[in-house]
Amino acid sequence: MWIILSFLTAVCEAAKDGLCKKSLRDLDVFTISWVWKVFSLPFIVPLIILAPVPEHLPKEFWVALVVGGGLNILATLLYIRAINLSDLSITLPLLSFTPVFLLFTSPLMVGDVPSAQGYAGVFFIFCGSYLLGIKDRSSLFSPLLAIVKEPGARLMLGVALIWSVAANMDKIGVTATSPFFWAVCVQGFISLGLTLILLMNRSSLKGRIRSNMPVLLLIGLVTGAGFVFQMWAIKIGLVPYVIAIKRTSIILGVLIGGLYFLEQDLKTRIWAATVMLAGVFLIALS
Repeated sequence: MWIILSFLTAVCEAAKDGLCKKSLRDLDVFTISWVWKVFSLPFIVPLIILAPVPEHLPKEFWVALVVGGGLNILATLLYIRAINLSDLSITLPLLSFTPVFLLFTSPLMVGDVPSAQGYAGVFFIFCGSYLLGIKDRSSLFSPLLAIVKEPGARLMLGVALIWSVAANMDKIGVTATSPFFWAVCVQGFISLGLTLILLMNRSSLKGRIRSNMPVLLLIGLVTGAGFVFQMWAIKIGLVPYVIAIKRTSIILGVLIGGLYFLEQDLKTRIWAATVMLAGVFLIALS
């Protein structure tokens, strides 16, 4: 079940990336970051009905909420800034470092230790994601060179590192409460933080948001759905595995970049997708 939920998370993640990239033509980074989280709340908050409020919230919940929520606020701003500065095909592959970082952070933070086959699966997904960043066959190091040359790539690598810690905070949060209750609480915390940042930025929003409302509502819908799928998945699966499968959204995101935004080299992307799916298969069998 957690494998299916992780794949659904990946589909929602890819849709969100394409919609945010499109919206950046008309709106600034702070506004899209705010929309990404706040517009998902109407689709997440009703889930509190399905999750009874605990009589007692343990200390672990509050630590996870403040630390995880704060890290996600920072990562959200860096993420949108990254896809605004550089192509999706350059920035998104660097998110493959998240499950790699998780192989070190998860055993330390929540005790999730993958099997040898699971490690191999994560490695395959990382390799496939790396291939997605290769611009041409003459330069196997172009994804790493992009970190040096592309400001968006550097920012996205930072996002991958931040998320390798924040994902474990999610694990702590859902374990202390429930997937739906945690989803509402942490998304509300992030939305509040981004609202305060947006108000301090003093952007003029009303007219631009109204004219882009259909796309912004779609961002909220796919973000809310993907967030719930992810919380549900990490409740019953190992965090590195869930996030590794979630990162297959990179395949869909790069395809969106090629087909809609006319970014280059889709043939390489197909080979990369095959390698990533081999990794998913290994994880599923582990």
